[in-house]
Amino acid sequence: KLGIVKQEAVVSTQSTGDRHVVYVAQCQLCKNHVGVQKGDTYFGQTIQEMHSRMNGHRDKFKIDSNLSFEKSALSMHSFLKHKDQFSMSNFKLGIVKQVKPTDLDREETFFINRFRTNIWGLNRISVVR
Repeated sequence: KLGIVKQEAVVSTQSTGDRHVVYVAQCQLCKNHVGVQKGDTYFGQTIQEMHSRMNGHRDKFKIDSNLSFEKSALSMHSFLKHKDQFSMSNFKLGIVKQVKPTDLDREETFFINRFRTNIWGLNRISVVR
């Protein structure tokens, strides 16, 4: 289950071929802590196939001299909060909405604002590009 987001936002599970989607990721380790509500949630978007975008996040789950973990909000969260369980597999993923490419920014922003993940959630994490 995707906790706070499941009933209101997620409309399908991850499909490797889906493109032009707004997606959600929720840390399952944080979900199990009492009092954590939106602090475990991240909304993103991709024009790529979903599996390619997730591979982009997954590639950042390494501690190296390039500080790769600082380049993804998901890996940064895991590094800071769950260093002993530093893995992308701790996140449950779902597709929130498939949209036209021109609507991605607007739709992603809508969900970030609706669930305030830019204040309480993982969208507040500044990452190195």
